Amino acid sequence: MVATSSRLLTKSAFKIALSCPHKLYYYGRPDEYENANANDEFLESLAEGGFQVGELAKIYCDVPDDCDMEDIMGHEESLQRTQELMQSDQVNIAEAAFCFGNLFVRVDILKKDGNRIELIEVKAKSWNPETDNFISSRPKGAVASGIRPYVYDVAFQKYVVCKALKELYPNEDYSVKAFLMMADKSKRADIDGLNQLFKIEKNQQGRAEAVMAPDARQRIAQSKVQVVTPFDVDELCDTIIAGETTEQTTDKNPTCMGMRFVPFIHWAADFYCNGHRCSAPIELAGKCLKCEFHCIADSDKKDGKRECWLTQVTEDDYDHRPLIATLNGSSLSTNRGKWVSEGKYFMDQLTETELKPYNEKTPDAPGLDDYQRKWLQIGLETKNEGILSRFKEHLNGNVYLDVDGLRAEMATWKYPLHMIDFETTAVALPYYNGMKPYEQVAFQFSHHTIDQNGNIKHAGQYLNEVVSKFPNFEFVRELYHQLKDDDGTIFRYATHENSILRAIAGQLADSDEPDKDELIAFIRSITHEKDKNHNLVYQGERDMVDLLQVVKRYFYQLDEMHGSNSIKQVLPAVLNSSDYLKQKYCQPIYGSIIPSCNIKETEPLAWIKLEADGHVDSPYHQLPSVGELIGMSEEDMNQMEQLSTNDTDFEVANGGAALTAYNKLMFCEGQGMNDALRQALLRYCELDTMSMVFIWEYFHDMVTKKK
Repeated sequence: MVATSSRLLTKSAFKIALSCPHKLYYYGRPDEYENANANDEFLESLAEGGFQVGELAKIYCDVPDDCDMEDIMGHEESLQRTQELMQSDQVNIAEAAFCFGNLFVRVDILKKDGNRIELIEVKAKSWNPETDNFISSRPKGAVASGIRPYVYDVAFQKYVVCKALKELYPNEDYSVKAFLMMADKSKRADIDGLNQLFKIEKNQQGRAEAVMAPDARQRIAQSKVQVVTPFDVDELCDTIIAGETTEQTTDKNPTCMGMRFVPFIHWAADFYCNGHRCSAPIELAGKCLKCEFHCIADSDKKDGKRECWLTQVTEDDYDHRPLIATLNGSSLSTNRGKWVSEGKYFMDQLTETELKPYNEKTPDAPGLDDYQRKWLQIGLETKNEGILSRFKEHLNGNVYLDVDGLRAEMATWKYPLHMIDFETTAVALPYYNGMKPYEQVAFQFSHHTIDQNGNIKHAGQYLNEVVSKFPNFEFVRELYHQLKDDDGTIFRYATHENSILRAIAGQLADSDEPDKDELIAFIRSITHEKDKNHNLVYQGERDMVDLLQVVKRYFYQLDEMHGSNSIKQVLPAVLNSSDYLKQKYCQPIYGSIIPSCNIKETEPLAWIKLEADGHVDSPYHQLPSVGELIGMSEEDMNQMEQLSTNDTDFEVANGGAALTAYNKLMFCEGQGMNDALRQALLRYCELDTMSMVFIWEYFHDMVTKKK
C-alpha cells in the first residue's frame, strides 16, 4: 500500500471528476488556475459546523487520540501509520489512508474488528430518515440526485479500500461495510451547548481544526442521543460499484461521462495523474455557466472556464457578448441547460421561442412581471433597441424606473414605516437542549423607522450575547415590543424574515412559554403562509411587504445589478442613480441628525464616499472587517472579496462570514474580542436595514419630484 505516483486521484479529485472531468486539469494546478470554491467551502464548513461534526463523530465512534491521523499530511507517512494501526485486531482510526494504484483515499473513520471493517464517511449534510430517501422514484432505481455525490464518494472509498486490502493481505478475507454519517434531523439534542464543545482554531500549519473542550467527552457521555448518525449505504455502494444504478444504465449517463463507475474511475485517474487534459471532447452544458475555475479581473492566474468556452466560441464573443448565465428570473435552471445544449450561449440568441412574450403578465401583479423583467435585462445587456422600445416609457439610459407604478404602490403604505432585517444561523450541531440539527436560531435583528414627515431613525436592535440562552422567544418578544405601538407598514427584503417567524411560531407552539399565544398571534399578524401548490393558507392583517418584490417590479439598473437583485447589488445601484442621496449622505449626518443605536452623536458618519470618477463606494466598505475578526488572513479576505459573485463584499455575506462571526462570539475569551465582534455584528445588521431606507428614499424622491 505504497503510493506509486506523485499525483494520485483523491476523494476531492474524484468529486471534481464527477462534476466535470475537464476540471481535473485546472484542479491539479492550483498555483496556475483560479478556483473560486477554494475558500467558499472552508467558510461554509465554518458557518454550518462541518469541523465540529467531524470531531463529534470521532467521539461517537470512540477514536482514541493516538489513532487520529488528521495531522499526518504526507501520503507515505499516512499509509505507513495506517498499516501499523491495522496490525491491531480491534482499532478505530480517523483519517486512515489507503492506496490502490493511482487511487488514494483518507477514510474519515475506519473501525476494524477482526476481519470486519466499517468505513464511515462523515458529512455535515442534514438527513431525516423519516422523510428522506437514498433512492429516487423517478427514474426508478436511481440514486437520489441530492445525495448522489455523497454516496458516490463513499462508493469510491469502498472500492479503493477493498482493492488495497486485497493487495496488501491476499490471504485475509476482509469484509468492508460502508456508512454515511450525517446530521440526523429526526433527533433532538439532550444537552446544552453541544456546538460550543468544539472551538475552531488554526493549527501550526495554518489549517482550521476543531479543538475539543476539556470536558467534551464527559458531557457527551451524559447524552443518550446521537445527533450525528451513521446510515447504512453498503448495498447501494455495491450497486454503484457494479455499475447497476439507474443513472449509470441510461442511454446518456450524466454522472460518469457515459461510462460505468469503475471504468470511469480509472479513466479519470489516468489523465489526471499523468497531468494531461481530459481526452473527451468538450461539450458545453448548463453547469459550465457556473464553473468555479474562473478569474476575477486583474488576476495573475489562468481562467479554466474561459479556456473551455473558447473551444466552442470566439474570444471576442466570450469577452463581449453577455452570457445567459447572468440572466435573472424564475424557471431558468432547466432552461439554461437546454439552451446551452442547443448552442445558445448568449442573451442575444434568445427569442420569444425560448422565453414567453414580454406582454404575458401575471394576473393582478402591477409593474414588471418575471418575463418582462428578463426581456428588460436582455435588452439592456445586449443594447437591443427593438427590445428596449417596449420599455422606453420608464427608461433613462441604463436605469428603468416605473414612477407611476411606484407611486400607486407607495400610496398603500401606512406610516410610520418599519424596516427590519434578521440574522439567523442553522448549524449541524445544535446550540441548545431540545433542538434538532440545522434548526434555525434567530440571534439578531435591526429596525429602522420612517415617519410621515420623512424623519429616519434607527429605532432598535437585538443581539443575543448569552451563549447558554436559547434566543428565539426573546427575539420575538423584543420584535413585538418594538412593533406593537402602531400599525405602520413593515418591510422585509426577500422571504427570509417571513420563513423564520413562521418557524419560531412552530417552536412556540411546542413550548411552555406563558405568553406563547400572544406571540404566535403577533407572528401570524405580520406573516403569511402558502401551501406546496403556492395557494395562500393565511395572510396576516399587517403582513410584511417584501421590498425585493417592489424593486423587481419597478426598478432596474444595469451597471451595478446585472443579473442580481441582492440588496448588496441594489444598494449601489440606487446610490449611483440618485443625486439626492449622494448630496444628502456625503454629509456626516448619520448618528446625529439621523439617530443610531451604534454610532455616537458626537461622531456622525457620512455613508457615501465618492471615488475619483464620481462613483459611489459601497457603504459596507466603511465597516470593520468581519473576516479579520474571525481570524482570516488578509490574503484570504482579499481573495474572498475578489471571487465573490453574489455579493459585492465578502465581509457582509459571502461564505456566511456574519454567521461565522456569531459562532466565533460563542467561543470568545476576553471582553475585548467580544466587544469587537459585537460591534461588527450590530453595525452590519444596522446597515442592512439602512440599505432598505436608502431604497425607500430614492423611490420617494423620484415619485415626489415627478408628480
